[in-house]
Amino acid sequence: MKRIAFVSALIFGIMVTASAQTKKPVTVKIQTPTVQCDECKQRIENYMKHEDGIAKINVDYKRKVTTVTYLPDRTNIENVKTAIANVGYDADDVKANEDSYNKLPTCCKRTEDGGGHPKH
Repeated sequence: MKRIAFVSALIFGIMVTASAQTKKPVTVKIQTPTVQCDECKQRIENYMKHEDGIAKINVDYKRKVTTVTYLPDRTNIENVKTAIANVGYDADDVKANEDSYNKLPTCCKRTEDGGGHPKH
């Protein structure tokens, strides 16, 4: 009887491990055209560390691209973009949350000579 329980537990463990291996992290590049400086980078990266399913994030404010690695069984690309927008920055086709944008320090906002912040 103990042998049957052991074999059953072993088979269950193998199935769980195999299932977990099929859900590999996904890495995407998101255009973040409204990031301006290192402070913007830190703000986004710190916020995203607390989002469920985010494995890794790197904001390149000079190229205005954010690279995100996420776990597809815990989040998706739209949730990632929305989270960035909730910090106050545009993320591809998702516009920044206006209230969050308005709370950003002046150095993190686009100036009028830089095209201004896109209207929502």
